[in-house]
Amino acid sequence: MGRVTRAIVAIVAGGAVLATAPAALAADAPYDKHTVIVKYADSASGRERLDTAAAAGVVKTLGTITGFAARLVYVNGDPKTVAARLNASPAVLYAEPNFIYRSTATPADPRYPELYGLNNTGQDGGLADADIDAPEGWTAAGLGAFPATGGAKVGIVDTGIQADHPDLSGKLADCAGVNSFGVNLVVITLFADPTIVAGKCADDNGHGTHVSGTIGAKANNNIGVTGVAFNSPISMCKALDSSGSGTVAGIANCITYLNQHGAKIISMSLGGSGSTTLQNAVAAATANGSLLIAAAGNSGDSTISYPAGYSQVVSVAAVDRRGARASFSTFNSDVEVAAPGVDILSTWMGSTYKVISGTSMATPHAAGVAAIIAARTSGGPPAWRTRLDRTADDLGPAGRDSQFGFGRVNLNTAVTAP
Repeated sequence: MGRVTRAIVAIVAGGAVLATAPAALAADAPYDKHTVIVKYADSASGRERLDTAAAAGVVKTLGTITGFAARLVYVNGDPKTVAARLNASPAVLYAEPNFIYRSTATPADPRYPELYGLNNTGQDGGLADADIDAPEGWTAAGLGAFPATGGAKVGIVDTGIQADHPDLSGKLADCAGVNSFGVNLVVITLFADPTIVAGKCADDNGHGTHVSGTIGAKANNNIGVTGVAFNSPISMCKALDSSGSGTVAGIANCITYLNQHGAKIISMSLGGSGSTTLQNAVAAATANGSLLIAAAGNSGDSTISYPAGYSQVVSVAAVDRRGARASFSTFNSDVEVAAPGVDILSTWMGSTYKVISGTSMATPHAAGVAAIIAARTSGGPPAWRTRLDRTADDLGPAGRDSQFGFGRVNLNTAVTAP
């Protein structure tokens, strides 16, 4: 119940205008394996039509396309080849395969319509299609049935996760966190122990749960929201405490932990000053197969935030529901892509949902797109990063710019571009 049926319909291309040549065909566009649509020239005699059809491989006529006098015919052989033979004859106005169309994937989650970042219909004053084209991308990626598993693992460095949230239950593949954020009750002293301890990833802030929902909330479960990469397992490493703060040592150790546990994408909605230790952790994780993605920062100026500022990391800016740069979003030459980051609804502690803003919210949108790329594309982090960049919707001046980078990430283009 609640699962969207993926309807298959046959239509004649071109709407109400009859073409005199076949429409441009996408090389890999799916089509029915037994039928072709053909429109004969009005001047062609009955004998010319029969002879042309027989020579091309037409077996019989199955029906007509109402209003166009085009015919649906059963063929012997590949419909694309038969259509090409028919189009070579002066007795044919046009012929084309009987292409298959599918409904765009739309999950049944009740608050999905509020997720303008995934599908912007102009709700709440937004600009229609100022989004990441998630439903179109899911369909193109073969995820329209909303599978629960099979995606690339996404690592998250944050405040933790409410693992039993109804929209996140069963999503957690790895759970760990720093041993201490400053208090050791055994020796009654204050110090931070950045040692990573398994099982310590409970969220006591909410931020990490919010990020997790945008990346991987379960889809089509008739509950709450939908994550961009809903079939990706989540690997959480808690490096930030209840106030949302953490040390370089803990963050660096979490990056290494996530990388060693097989995270293809590591999402970091955090930032601060530069650090040799952090830079080394970033470089090592990248070399070992993880693509790192981080928030550009919320300073509203050109200050570079790290780890986003390192060359190995994708820096993500925030845009609003009209595609404009968020006023708080950092802008500089390091910004690589943009993503929705204003008034983002996602999972929250206490099995609830909350709307918040920040480049922290933009980052998991980009990470989710990257995860679907990683699940479908070979070549590792360099190839995934290149595809993420070159398929973004250019929002500013032509090419890369300081406010949007290469543009807003686009899932549909990311999975369909050659």
